[in-house]
Amino acid sequence: MILRHIASLLLLCMFFLVLLGGCVEKKRLPPVAPPVATTVESLVLQADRAWQAGDYQRSKQLYELLVSEPLDTSLQSLAWERLAVSSLRTGDYARSQDALIRAALHDPTLRQQWIWHEYRVKALLGMGRGDAAEEYLRQLMAQPETPWSLRSSAGVRLSEIYREFRDYDALSSLFSTLYDLAPDEGARAEVERIAVRIAREIPDRALEHLTGLVLPGDVALFPNAVFLWEQRRREVTESPEAWPQVRMTLNRLLQQGDWADVDPFAAELEDLDEQFGLPGVCVGLMVPLDGVLAETGWKIVRGAEAGRNALLEDGMTLRLEIINSQAQDVLDTLATMAPECAIVGGPVQRETWDRIQAAGLAAHRNFFTFLPTMGEEQEGSLAWRFFGSPRDQVHALADLAINEMGIHDMAVLFPQDRFGEHMGEAFTAEVSNLGGRVRGYRSYQPGEHATWGESVAGLLGVQAQVRRGRNEEARMPNPPFQAIFIPDSLRNAEMLLPQFFYYDEQRLLILGPEIWSQSWIRRAEQMEQQYFRLAVMPGGWWPENPSPATRELTRLAEESGQPVDFWVALGYDFIRMSSRLGHTSRVLPPERLNALLWEAADFEWSMAPLFWDEQGRARQSMFLFQPTSRGLTIMDPVALRNQIDRIRMRFSR
Repeated sequence: MILRHIASLLLLCMFFLVLLGGCVEKKRLPPVAPPVATTVESLVLQADRAWQAGDYQRSKQLYELLVSEPLDTSLQSLAWERLAVSSLRTGDYARSQDALIRAALHDPTLRQQWIWHEYRVKALLGMGRGDAAEEYLRQLMAQPETPWSLRSSAGVRLSEIYREFRDYDALSSLFSTLYDLAPDEGARAEVERIAVRIAREIPDRALEHLTGLVLPGDVALFPNAVFLWEQRRREVTESPEAWPQVRMTLNRLLQQGDWADVDPFAAELEDLDEQFGLPGVCVGLMVPLDGVLAETGWKIVRGAEAGRNALLEDGMTLRLEIINSQAQDVLDTLATMAPECAIVGGPVQRETWDRIQAAGLAAHRNFFTFLPTMGEEQEGSLAWRFFGSPRDQVHALADLAINEMGIHDMAVLFPQDRFGEHMGEAFTAEVSNLGGRVRGYRSYQPGEHATWGESVAGLLGVQAQVRRGRNEEARMPNPPFQAIFIPDSLRNAEMLLPQFFYYDEQRLLILGPEIWSQSWIRRAEQMEQQYFRLAVMPGGWWPENPSPATRELTRLAEESGQPVDFWVALGYDFIRMSSRLGHTSRVLPPERLNALLWEAADFEWSMAPLFWDEQGRARQSMFLFQPTSRGLTIMDPVALRNQIDRIRMRFSR
């Protein structure tokens, strides 16, 4: 019994010994963990090595660990900043955007560094949020508390985005805004330099389109002047023969441009002068300086000299050779004129032009005649017209009646002479071309004033000498037209129009030729206004025209103490247009000259604008006037329509 207890006790002891021995054998003591600071220091070193080696995938992983550790402020900001850049380099743009914002929270000075803003823009673009990137840059530009260096950098970066997406038209608005935001002249000069640099990188077609959007009155504004300057610089580089016109444009931009620092542009113009030389042009002018048209000829000369002075201010020297078309030796003078005077303005008289052709001299110069017609076989091939035509007059009147006043039924009352018959036929054809109808067509004998009343009565469809007068019961018929064209002198119109009133017809729109406007200016105070209250007449000269060329001509005339009229404007515009035709020291073939005239559609006119089609045929866009007791006023279609409506209501039948 005792032995059994002893044996059991021994077995139990052995069991515990085995159990204890097994536990000791399996026990693994954990390694002693290094201090936390040592682990962070190791991560910092590893992350920095990956960063320096350009292993952005690895540096991103390590900096992701570091930003969650308790770091000091400077190290925390660095970790977020490098995480942002590493994420950007590895295409994780959303994480990069978040990391940049967190980095700036730890170090606000980052917002004063352009690179931080550049990373934010790249992250937005990487996320496909181009609109957000553009808006971010625009807001940065507009922040007045932000240093100018950052705002200008934002503008440059925005221009890069526009160019990347080929949105070149937006550059104009961008640089205009940046220029306005610039705090001082130095900053504006910097914007000008930036615009010049970027303009050099714009493709030719995009630059041409960009400059094509510039309105004539905005040419000298920034950045329009920069873009136009660059376009002209390229033009002369590719086509040296365009230098005279290019030089004039560049000098005008130099003088009129609103520059903060004009010196770089002046220096470039000097370099171009050295490369291409100072341009000079010779132009001939053939006008009557004696006889009945001498006054007209001298006015044209005065205008031409004013044009030459204007060109001189723009840096272009022009030699003007004047020929008296009334001189006996006019053809000899023309034949011996210097050959470099290839362009000739004039003549004014048809017989002089016929003599030039008969002598075989027309083909030796590029003639721009001051004649209303030349013949289609000549115009644009043998010579060119620098003058309005009868068709230009009737087109302006017919277009007014049909397209502005809504009048489609018209009449013509004309004298039986060459002028009246020709103008009446031209008006009838133009009305038909525009979709209207001539419902009355009647003539009268010039000089036989006593019979004119019968012609008016016949046109109105009433018996001669029969009128309503005080007999209110009498009914006068309504004529089948609402407008009438009278191609005769103003003096004869004074006798014709009262006849319409005699037959109680005061509601007609009265259309007269250009000679009315020329005469009215001289006789306004002597005219019976009531008969012309619904009259409209075309003209080629408008003294109050707000165009820059008209204002400049008026200024030059005031300085010289000489009045200005159409003929002065004609000479002024001719000389300036001549300078646009490239090298004028040789006769240009018709095809080349026609192309140059076609391209001159943007020319600034002082008189009513002339335009040439691709065949070199001219047309003039006439001004339309209404007469007053003080002279002429430009026609207001709305006011005229209202006036017609009031008179029709007052004299309704």
